[in-house]
Parts: sequence; C-alpha cells; structure tokens
Amino acid sequence: MYKKILVPLDGSPPATSAAKHAIQIAAKFDAEVTFFHVCPNFNFINEFSIHAAIDYTQLKEDFTLQGERILANAVLEYADTDLTIHKKLMWGYPSEEIIRESKDGEYDLIVTGSRGLSAIRGYLMGSVSNRVTKHAPCPVLVVR
Repeated sequence: MYKKILVPLDGSPPATSAAKHAIQIAAKFDAEVTFFHVCPNFNFINEFSIHAAIDYTQLKEDFTLQGERILANAVLEYADTDLTIHKKLMWGYPSEEIIRESKDGEYDLIVTGSRGLSAIRGYLMGSVSNRVTKHAPCPVLVVR
C-alpha cells in the first residue's frame, strides 16, 4: 500500500512526532522514508534592506546548516532500523516544495506535523500542513 513516504521536517515537536509515526508505518509496509526540509525563500527581502542588518550569504548558510542538522538528526535517530531512509533539502516556500516533491517523487503518503496556530492566525495565514492537505496528490497524515 505505502512504498514511499515523505516526511517534511522543520525541527518542531510536531514534526518529530510525525517522523516517529512515519517510521512505524514504513516498518509495517516495508516502505522507504524521505525526510524533507525546506529552507525558506528570501524573495520578500530586497538585497539592500538585508545588508543593513545582516549578511545575506551568512543567513543563507545558517539556514542551510540548520536544515542539514535537522535532517541528519532525524536519520541518526532511526539508524538502527532496517528501513531505507533518504534525506533531501530544498529552498523555496515550504508548502509548494512539499507538494512538488510529493508529485515529482511519486510518494504514496505524506506524514507531516501540525502547527499549533491559533484559529485567527491559522485562518488569516493558513498553515503549511493545511495547504499540503488540500493540494497533495496523495494521502496526508497530520500528526500533533
């Protein structure tokens, strides 16, 4: 039933819980798991404004290192399993990249953490898990 499971990770407790659930599901179905991290796009920041406060290149390196650390820790956490676990890091808008990866990679399931947004904030902004649930080409399990 499930042969390829995509697990978006952002370092939050709900994402960590989602990874645990995904590993349990993968073990039952002998599925591959891909831990996936999306570093946020900086298209909203113009080059001149960011130089006033911080070095753009350093900020990008910091986000990349943080993403790589999140993925490495997740892989290490489940290194003792017999599962095939991949990791992938992308830059972009998280919901868009998760949906794109799920289509391009032909995943059977996405297991993602929920975010504890307030009702008003969630309504105004929407959440990554909400957008993924609405637009993904495969089933989505949202874990608290």
